[in-house]
Amino acid sequence: MLWTVPLVALVSLAVFALAAASPTDAAAAFLGARDEFTGGAARERVEQLVAGTRWFDAWWGWVSGMPTGDLGVSTTARTPVVDVVAGRLPWTLLLMVLGLGVGALAAVPLALLAARSPRGVVARVLTSGLWALSAVPAFVVAMGLVAVLALGLGWLPTGGLTDPGAPVGPGQVGRHLVLPVLSVALAQVPWITLHLFRAMTVQLHSPATAAARLRGVPERRVLTRHVLPPAAVPTLAIAGARLPEVVAGSVLVEEIFSWPGLGQSLVAAALAQDFALLATATVLLTVVAVLGGLLADLCLVRIDPRTDPDGL
Repeated sequence: MLWTVPLVALVSLAVFALAAASPTDAAAAFLGARDEFTGGAARERVEQLVAGTRWFDAWWGWVSGMPTGDLGVSTTARTPVVDVVAGRLPWTLLLMVLGLGVGALAAVPLALLAARSPRGVVARVLTSGLWALSAVPAFVVAMGLVAVLALGLGWLPTGGLTDPGAPVGPGQVGRHLVLPVLSVALAQVPWITLHLFRAMTVQLHSPATAAARLRGVPERRVLTRHVLPPAAVPTLAIAGARLPEVVAGSVLVEEIFSWPGLGQSLVAAALAQDFALLATATVLLTVVAVLGGLLADLCLVRIDPRTDPDGL
């Protein structure tokens, strides 16, 4: 927790420096369609407004306002950054939690299926397919799902939070959430399944498993009671280190599906050099990854009392 403070400071400093070095035209992004109708003097005033402050001074002003909750005003949303974050962060967390949860739920039966015969044809085909899927970026998986399930079959909407003009409700949100959640989940299934399968193959040859089989315990119960729980411990330990990947994948998925989360704001802020919103969104996603890793470590210590907390 203490290391999070200097980490956040360094991340935010890097964001301001990299955004200032970006070749994007902040004034054009701010003006949008009005850019071609704006005169030279007016455009110069806009440039002074959105990009006239040195990046270090802008960073210091942003940091100075953090203790009072003043994170500045977003030039892309034309509203205070706090309001943008309050409206978008819950949707990002919903997508990440559901995507990771669905991925974990799908990985367990796949790992159990492969572990029944680790050297069999099913295990070989399954692991090969998962290795291939792990090499596909999350945004490619998302576009493939759109092409098949939305454009090809017409079963699901292509994006957004609701249908045009429809009120925000559980039915509308749930229907529009299916494809983004599947995209995030499919990016997580390969590594969860492969790590779990490898740990289960080790547990299959453990003394506890051999003793259970000698007592006549059915093979299905051996897998679910004597193999799966110990195998989940190293997988959970790796999950904390993989959370930044979940965050990065969710950001890309949000942009593809026009999901109203922080990821979409992050892309728009980067293109427009919206320093305040860009830094705030990046720092919040960094904190989510750090706290998620901490939660994974705490769960690991809770599940396995043999774990040394100082060694994590």
